[in-house]
Amino acid sequence: MKRRAFCRLHFIKELMFMPNVDLPLSELYHYKPDLTAQPDFDEFWNNAKADSKQAPLNAKAEPVNDHPLTSIRIYDVVFDGMDGTPIHGWYVVPAGDHAPGSLPVIVKYHGYNGNRGNPHELLHWASMGMAAFAIDARGQGGLTPVGAVFPQGSVSGWMTLGLLNPAEYYYRLVYIDCIRALDFVCGRQEVDASRIAVYGGSQGGGLALAAAGLDERPKLAMPYYPFLCHFRRAVEIHNSGPYAEIKNWFRRFDPEHLQEERVYRTLSYFDGINMASRVRARTLMAITLQDITCPPSTCFAVYNHLAGEKELKLYHDYGHEALPFHEEAMMRFAASYL
Repeated sequence: MKRRAFCRLHFIKELMFMPNVDLPLSELYHYKPDLTAQPDFDEFWNNAKADSKQAPLNAKAEPVNDHPLTSIRIYDVVFDGMDGTPIHGWYVVPAGDHAPGSLPVIVKYHGYNGNRGNPHELLHWASMGMAAFAIDARGQGGLTPVGAVFPQGSVSGWMTLGLLNPAEYYYRLVYIDCIRALDFVCGRQEVDASRIAVYGGSQGGGLALAAAGLDERPKLAMPYYPFLCHFRRAVEIHNSGPYAEIKNWFRRFDPEHLQEERVYRTLSYFDGINMASRVRARTLMAITLQDITCPPSTCFAVYNHLAGEKELKLYHDYGHEALPFHEEAMMRFAASYL
């Protein structure tokens, strides 16, 4: 028992004196690398959104009547992706009747290999008098299948599926699913479509940036330590997490990096720094300085390119981990501006 206590104390001391994992903070505040958007970036996404509008949503929202939470109404939702893949989600609203257009709504996107979660994870938003919607990212940890065929080989994970062509890349359909989630909530009678927020951490933060960068409907965006950002630097300096899949792809398929520029050209269409420059929503962003999965410089690159009004929460001694205190910060932000 004494040895266990000693080991824990030693670990805490090491954590307290852990050096920053990236550039000095004084440099991070001003870190604003050049954007990587290709000349046809907006055309690429406008075409994808136009294709999405031609595909029916076919949304179904089934009430969940046997759940112990009686202070909210819960709906098990399925809607079609633009390729017909069924996208699963949870939609919750406060119990009772609601006048048309009376509820603000918040849309949650989850982290890498996660899923829509459980209805009670949206309870705090409904307790604030809001509707809330959480969806799966296709093929990851939920009920939603991947729903696509990819032309080249890949490594385990999602980061390298279709890596050589932006029109075939895995995240093209995922980003459009995020926009179609906005279509779903805007189609709900009780929702005020002028009061939409999007949020998420890690991959969910990158998806929130994509939704707010590619669609003008979100009024608020709340990404924290976003993934899918500043790809080239992230691949170069990360020490854990899914960016390693891109390195492993090069090891397996292109050890001399002969296709490096082609790879990063594809990724530029999905890069959070290019999305950030198009975000007009008021944004609350959180960055953790000990993050070795989504390095701080990649997140500051996003924050410094955000085009709209923005606020930063900086957590000096935290890494890529749960931030329950930041959940409250997001609740206060949403209560103030939504």
